[in-house]
Amino acid sequence: MNRVLVVPSGTEVAQEIVRSLSVVKGVELYGANGIDCFTEIPRDRQIIGIPFIDEPGFINEISNIIKDKKITHIFPAHDSASLKLSEFAESLGVKVITSSYETNKVCRSKSLTYKALEKVVKVPKTYNSKFEVDTFPVFVKPNIGQGSVGTKLITEAEQLNAVTEDDILCEYLPGEEYTVDCISDANNQLQYARARKRNAMRNGIATETELVTENHLFYAFAEKINATLKLQGAWFFQVKEDIDGELCLLEVATRIAGSMITSRMNGVNFAEMSLFISNGVPVKALDNNLEIKLYRNLAYQFDINLNFDVLYTDFDDCLIFGDKVNDKLVQFIYQCINKNVEVILISRHAHDLQQTLKNMKLSQLFDKVIHITDGTPKSQFITEPNAIFIDDSFRERLDVLQECNIPCFSVDMVQGLTCLKS
Repeated sequence: MNRVLVVPSGTEVAQEIVRSLSVVKGVELYGANGIDCFTEIPRDRQIIGIPFIDEPGFINEISNIIKDKKITHIFPAHDSASLKLSEFAESLGVKVITSSYETNKVCRSKSLTYKALEKVVKVPKTYNSKFEVDTFPVFVKPNIGQGSVGTKLITEAEQLNAVTEDDILCEYLPGEEYTVDCISDANNQLQYARARKRNAMRNGIATETELVTENHLFYAFAEKINATLKLQGAWFFQVKEDIDGELCLLEVATRIAGSMITSRMNGVNFAEMSLFISNGVPVKALDNNLEIKLYRNLAYQFDINLNFDVLYTDFDDCLIFGDKVNDKLVQFIYQCINKNVEVILISRHAHDLQQTLKNMKLSQLFDKVIHITDGTPKSQFITEPNAIFIDDSFRERLDVLQECNIPCFSVDMVQGLTCLKS
C-alpha cells in the first residue's frame, strides 16, 4: 500500500493530486494543512493545524505524521513545500515525489532559473536596477513567488519607486501565454510534454485553458530545460510570446499544476505517473490526442452538522424529470449506500411505480419503496427519527419538517448534498 501524504492539502494543486490518485489501486491518501480546508480526502485522514511550511516545527510535525500514519510517500502541493521537503527527504525516510533539492532550489527562484537557462532557451530581458529601465511598459514580479501574486505592469517611471530588491524587473511580453505540462522519468529523461494555451486567468490560475495542436516547438523547449535542470516526475513551465512572437520563459515549477486535469482528460495522469516514477516503475504516456478546452469555476464543499441513517426521497420531478433521470440525486444516493445509509423511495407516482422504476433502470436502487395512492401525508410514513427528506414540493417538505422534525431539502439542494465533507 502506498500511503501518500499531500502537503499542504488545501491548495488547488492538492485538489488535482487528490482527484488524480483517489481511485488508483494501492493508494491511500492523507492530507496535512495549517487550517481546515476544502479537500476530498476523508476526514479521518486529514491532519489539521500543522505549522506553515516556513515556520519552526514544520519538518518535525511532518516526521511525526509519517510515523503515526505509516506514510510511504509525500506529495508536495506547493512550490515552497517541494523545496523544503526535498531538502529533508533523506531524514524524513520517505519518498518525496518531486525533483532533487538542487533542482527545486533553482526553480524556486526566478533569478536562478533565468541564470541557469539563459544560454539554453530564451529568457526575458531583466534590469539590475530601476535606473536601467529605458522603455515602458515593464513587468515586475517577486523573485520567489507563484501565480500572479505580487506581479504588476509598470507603465511610467514613478511606479518604479515601489519596486523592492526582492522583485525582478523584466521586459513586458505582450503575446499569448502558455503552460507546458511535462513528465520526466527516474533517469531525468523527458517522457511527455504538452502545451496548453492560457485563455483566461484569475489570480494566476488558468480558468480557461486548451491543449494546443501544434506542440513541437513547446516540446523542443521542454527538452532543453529538462536536459539542463535534471527534472523528475511531473513539472511544468510557462512561456509567453515576446513582441516578435518568439516564446520566452516565465518560470519553471517542479510540481503538479492544477490545470493538468486538461491532459488527464486526454489520458495522461501526471500524479499517478509521478508516483510510479518514485517507485522505480517505468512509465509511458498514453495520449488520446483529443482537442480539449478546460473551464474552471470555484468548487464548493459543505461542513454541516448533518448526521443521518436514512434517506427518504421523492420520485417525480425529483429523481426523474419526465423521461430523464436526475443523475445528481443518483450520485447522492450511491454516496449514502456507500456509507450504509438506508435509502427509501416515497412517491405519489400516478402510474405503476415498479414498472416505471424498471423502465428507468432504477428498480434496484432502494432498500424500501413506499407508494402512496391516496392523500395521506408523507409524514405519516416517515418512522425513522435520524433521517433526511428530499422532495420538490414545498408543501410536502413543510409537513415533514413540522411533523417529523427532520431536515428537508428541495431538489436544487441535491448537488450541495453531494459535496458534504466526509
